[in-house]
Amino acid sequence: MQNNNHLPVQFNERIHATAVDYGIVFTVNLILIFMQYNLLLELTVLFIVWYLINIVPSFFYKGTSLGKLQAKTIVLNEDYQAVSIKTMHYRNFFVLGMILLTAGLYAPISFYYLSKRLDKRSFHDLLFHTRVVYKNPYLK
Repeated sequence: MQNNNHLPVQFNERIHATAVDYGIVFTVNLILIFMQYNLLLELTVLFIVWYLINIVPSFFYKGTSLGKLQAKTIVLNEDYQAVSIKTMHYRNFFVLGMILLTAGLYAPISFYYLSKRLDKRSFHDLLFHTRVVYKNPYLK
């Protein structure tokens, strides 16, 4: 049995990271709505901003997004190893897709689900065999 020292991230830190990531995207969305450009251009800019915030940081710091960097958390696989860029892509695109398909309901349902679990893993963590833990394995 592997001895791991990583603690699962608690509810507040998960909310913190998500609020940073999607708060920036929401702010850019509001700016674009009031600028009234071409809808296709607005959606393209919004997607690029989302990608820059949620995926690009993983190329430099494995398993992170901008919000996770600020909250000092990281995504690891079930064996507490660094998660691949491919898995981060699939995981983040799944979350975005579910948020869009459910008109935003996926987020509160997901947070409710993880708040009730002892390992603090959500649907997308279970599906992609990942876990979100504190970056420093010894300190919270």
